[in-house]
Amino acid sequence: MEWLYPISLRVIAAVVLIYFGLGLFNVEWLLRVRILAALAAGALIVAAAGYTRVRPDCPLDAISLFTGEISVISSVILIGLGFAAGIIGTLVTHPLGRGLGPFAAPAGVATLAMTSGGFRQLLLINPTLDQRNALYASLRWELLFWLAICAAGYLGSYLTSKLIDTKAADTGKTTKTKKNLNDWTNCGIAAVAAAAIVYFTIGIFVQDIRQIDENMGFVVGHPGNRQIAFGVFVVLGIAGFAAKHLLETHFIPVLVGAAAIYIGMFSKFIASDTLAYMVKTWPIDFFPNSIYAILPVQFAPFAVLGAMTGYWISIYLKQQAEHPE
Repeated sequence: MEWLYPISLRVIAAVVLIYFGLGLFNVEWLLRVRILAALAAGALIVAAAGYTRVRPDCPLDAISLFTGEISVISSVILIGLGFAAGIIGTLVTHPLGRGLGPFAAPAGVATLAMTSGGFRQLLLINPTLDQRNALYASLRWELLFWLAICAAGYLGSYLTSKLIDTKAADTGKTTKTKKNLNDWTNCGIAAVAAAAIVYFTIGIFVQDIRQIDENMGFVVGHPGNRQIAFGVFVVLGIAGFAAKHLLETHFIPVLVGAAAIYIGMFSKFIASDTLAYMVKTWPIDFFPNSIYAILPVQFAPFAVLGAMTGYWISIYLKQQAEHPE
């Protein structure tokens, strides 16, 4: 059980930072505790219970489907754990479970991401151009697997909220509204805007040392796990906030746009002159853009957490403006 020790340390540090960080936004202590309860549910169910399913043979290696160490059965179990995390996260945060429950599953995947080795661990055993082409070709679609775990958590939370929210249904407070053309247009704009935000700002918030290159301008070193977590969270937080504040859209179109640009950039990188140049000229610790150093298990959970956080911050600020104390 020695593998629980580093996870426990990361969870404790995250709890302290999140609790006091939320205090900067004047979030009352009870709401902070509920938020932490949702995150803790995900960390315990997805990360602690699921770690043995994804743990690499070498503790320093990256957590990835590409290594072949995660079986099909383990993949299905992880999605099931994500679903369970959504249910438990909703129950422990009731009556705010509809809003806080979806945070549970991505929090669990994020905990796994923080225990994972970096992208360079995969490059060490895939140094040639053909191997790197195969690596990026696989990882671009692997993103969908980790997003599926987060989506399973969202589904579990949604269904649980539906089951326990009987009063609103009985009193007729719950009404279905049809989306009009303008709503769908805003969703499309939000997705495109999110893709643009990720494309232009991911290299700003996910950084390491830069080296000048006469052909490419510069290349960037391999960022650490915490830098990646911070950068992806902030970038998608900005996108989620803008989508809700300016377009009144949900965070789901934001995540669609973010996933599309991640997959698109990886697809463009495969068999490109840029990748061939990097293999020939630079060590494995350098990349033309920092997004090429982000594993799917890192991008997916922090993108979801960031988009949802930005979405709820927008709602919180609007409520504060409408009902000032």
